[in-house]
Amino acid sequence: MESATQEQRHWYRWLVLLIVSMVLFGSYYVYDAVTPINDFIQESMGIDNSQYGLLFTLYSLPNLFFLVFFAGIILDRVGIKKAGIIYAGLCVLGSLVTAIAADKSFVWMLVGRGIFGFGSEAAILVVNKVIARWFRGKELSFAFGLNITVCRFGTFLAMGTSAMIRNRLGSWTWSVWAGTLVMFLTFLFFLVYLAIDRNVGKKEAGGEEQVGVVRIFKEVGNFGPSFWYVSFLCVTFYSAMFPFLSHAPRLLQKEFGMSAEAAGWYTSLASGSTMIFTPLFGLLVDKFGKRGTIMVVGSLLLIPAHLLLGIGNVHPAIPFIILGLAFSLVPAAMWPSVPILVNEKYLGTAYGMIGWIQNAGLTLFPWLAGLVVDRSGYQPMQMMFSSLGVVGMISAFLLLRADRIYKTGLQLPSREAQA
Repeated sequence: MESATQEQRHWYRWLVLLIVSMVLFGSYYVYDAVTPINDFIQESMGIDNSQYGLLFTLYSLPNLFFLVFFAGIILDRVGIKKAGIIYAGLCVLGSLVTAIAADKSFVWMLVGRGIFGFGSEAAILVVNKVIARWFRGKELSFAFGLNITVCRFGTFLAMGTSAMIRNRLGSWTWSVWAGTLVMFLTFLFFLVYLAIDRNVGKKEAGGEEQVGVVRIFKEVGNFGPSFWYVSFLCVTFYSAMFPFLSHAPRLLQKEFGMSAEAAGWYTSLASGSTMIFTPLFGLLVDKFGKRGTIMVVGSLLLIPAHLLLGIGNVHPAIPFIILGLAFSLVPAAMWPSVPILVNEKYLGTAYGMIGWIQNAGLTLFPWLAGLVVDRSGYQPMQMMFSSLGVVGMISAFLLLRADRIYKTGLQLPSREAQA
């Protein structure tokens, strides 16, 4: 009987993981649905590269003003249910506004991207806290890796189908509307999770403790140096990835003579490979630890990958595969590190703080990358992204040093580290 109960608990965890990950599948699809149709958007709405980059800058801009940090505080204060409905609902609203404004008003498209951006980044906090709660002391890194696989599949699908939808239906606006439909359907998955959590969540995963705002702010002051090094690594790493991917299809079209569809599929190599490798690296992290070391290696890989695209004479598939490997290594080690460094009661706030720091970079670099391309071309843009890889590698080395000094357990296997 006890064995059957344990098996039931095992399958509940994985079911919960799949359901909540689908919410982020939808948000990743919407985020990247505009990338393969970059050329069509610019020609149709009469904008340049730097203005196009604002579609991604406005995604991150609301979170730059501490909104995602306060979203984490609200999550810890009111709980997963209420916060999750609000944040996932904003994802649907923002994608709907963007779709309605497509090919009519670029300003309102930006407004929609801003609403969607706040909701999406806040929803990530909810999903991360759900995973940490259900996989406490278990297969934590593997669970985060599988979550990333589902998320990246959203990107992979958007990169591969967005231009195809435009070509089949004759207008790029249909690609934007497809993202809105996907986001609404995945919002429904969160409602399914709430039904499961109401029935079995308290029994299987343990009750969720809600804490006061004053206690939350006091705890932020106790986050150690390792937490802040992880945060800084996060902003440099993702600033070298997401802004680049938003400009990559046009780079491939202009510099390598590819069609919009082919450029979208090549760009999807960077995210598509993570669907396979991130969970595998997560398993290795759970078994052997070495999170800091993995983050060093992943950051290091960014440097040659961007340089090869900027100044190398190689087939673009090679640097995109290297980027995909880096994109698998760092998230597999970084996101599961936070529950080891921070008390579970304050995970919403901790992830919110990281999200705010991350969005500072994601607000600046999409616009900056477009500005560099408009003025100097794609090679200087790749040099800029390579330099971010250098800064990220330094942050990872400092994290290793802090782990040796403060004995945080980041280099230990998951069960020992969380113990």
